[in-house]
Amino acid sequence: MAKTIKFNLICDEKPVRTIEDLQNNFSIEDILEYYNNLLLHRWLRVRGYDDKLEMVNSISSENPMDIIKELIKIFDIIVDEEDVEESVYMLKYLDERKELCSIYEQQEFKTNYIIDDYQTGYYQLVGGIFENPQNIAIIKANIEEITKNYSWILELNHRDLYWDLRKKSKLAIICLLMNEKSRKYFLPIKKTNDSGEIVLDIDNDDENDKKKMYYDICDLISEPEFREELGENLLSFAGMTDGYWKDLEPKGKKFMIINMGFGDYVRSAGESGGDLSSVDVNGEFVMVDGIDYKSNSSTRELIYMEV
Repeated sequence: MAKTIKFNLICDEKPVRTIEDLQNNFSIEDILEYYNNLLLHRWLRVRGYDDKLEMVNSISSENPMDIIKELIKIFDIIVDEEDVEESVYMLKYLDERKELCSIYEQQEFKTNYIIDDYQTGYYQLVGGIFENPQNIAIIKANIEEITKNYSWILELNHRDLYWDLRKKSKLAIICLLMNEKSRKYFLPIKKTNDSGEIVLDIDNDDENDKKKMYYDICDLISEPEFREELGENLLSFAGMTDGYWKDLEPKGKKFMIINMGFGDYVRSAGESGGDLSSVDVNGEFVMVDGIDYKSNSSTRELIYMEV
């Protein structure tokens, strides 16, 4: 009788031998691929996880979102639901792009057709944001796809996009600022003048447009309906810390500071010497790794969002 050969899965670039390994190195992209090509089923079989195999075999849905949610339950994975949605949407777009590239190769499309399709793809992603103005997972995934594959259109269209989003999705505007690749289009370049002051560089028309958008963003976050529209996506904290740093958010999670009271301080978690005052963060939309917070007021408030 032939000996059963055991093999490892590779998840998040690490070898997976046991269910515990799978839990510790769970990768949505990897596990969904292993499910689709049945390698996950073979791995469970040769490793003797018959009960898990039976549950995996019982998955009837063909929808990637439903499949990954079922797998998360089966393997007892602790993961944020919004992260799952964002990852699955990104995989969907990647698959669609691969299919489109294959069509181009087979039919030898001309350049103008490719450009038309790129523009169509861009506006479909923008349309997806307009249709889901409060769905942060879809918004983040669409923005990421735009910056990866349609950056040249975004560079030309970002002004119109901002003012359209201003009316339809304030959440999407904040998500644009949280994305490292798109934020540069909406925040102005700053420079130090002869007096040592940091000022907006408005020497050309493009920077004038950025200045208008920048001041509008600053007005936006102070509007009463801003909090209502962002809902539970917007995080806040107010309270005295008695001169000590409060461990507000753990290291390993990225956050963007939206606003902070004068006299308070924030820093990346555990980053000694990285103190940032309200002057450093207000209007800058600074990104930090985890959050330590210091305040001598019970009323001043730190407002931030998870990236």
